[in-house]
Amino acid sequence: MTGRGVLVYGSLLHEPTLAATFSEGTVADAVPVEVDGYRRRFDKASAYREGDGGETAILNAAPDPESWLNAVLVPDVPEGEFEEYERREFRYELVDVPANDVTPYFEADEPVVEPLDERLIATSDGGLDDPEPIPYYADQCVEGARGWGEKFLADFLVTTDRV
Repeated sequence: MTGRGVLVYGSLLHEPTLAATFSEGTVADAVPVEVDGYRRRFDKASAYREGDGGETAILNAAPDPESWLNAVLVPDVPEGEFEEYERREFRYELVDVPANDVTPYFEADEPVVEPLDERLIATSDGGLDDPEPIPYYADQCVEGARGWGEKFLADFLVTTDRV
């Protein structure tokens, strides 16, 4: 397999959001992975979401050589779907994560991560010093992580700042 994959780590973990963003055929081969060198944190102000109490923070993946996060790799995203994804993530920079920094999440008897030309993660400078996560958005991210299994959820909580 070659092509472009995207690493989703927040609201796109939520199955209905993932299904609204990518086709069924595209997500059929999605696989949970560990991504080394990034820390997931609520430190980005949303452009269009806001909580009832004025909260504005959404998730971001910030480079951090001492950290890791769990994510889902959506491999071989077709050009048209990738353009939709780019529009959705317009406030982030899409960065190629080296192949050695993306490893299978589950035990060795699970499928291995196929090689791709690119493994893109959405990242930004964040910008919020004292973030207040948007409650309904945080709930959606947690429920999405739960959908990938209890271990995935536990690691999501451990590897996310300010849940």
